[in-house]
Amino acid sequence: MELTREHCRAIIFQNFRRGLSRQECIGELKSLYGDEAPSYSTVKNWLNEFNRGRRSLKDEFREGRPKTAVVPDNIDVVRELIMQDRHVTYREIQASLSISPTSIHSILHEHLA
Repeated sequence: MELTREHCRAIIFQNFRRGLSRQECIGELKSLYGDEAPSYSTVKNWLNEFNRGRRSLKDEFREGRPKTAVVPDNIDVVRELIMQDRHVTYREIQASLSISPTSIHSILHEHLA
């Protein structure tokens, strides 16, 4: 069974409720999961969160830039731009979509062949 983020957080929360120190918590995780155990900084951060009163084990919603611009909507737009003008340039695609040349390259070569 794979050790997910929520599993790690649940174990850290349980150790927090038991009153274990950071070192004891990390030691227990290392003995149970070896190399798959969360890092010291992860354990430290979550123990601090629980100390501040947090009880949720799920990631909080965060707005911001998406991790990637290579999404189906952008792929469809690039496909349409190419259908309209087969000589469309990276700069023209970048201007219309506001995505990086690396993302454009990925769309063209990995998704549209």
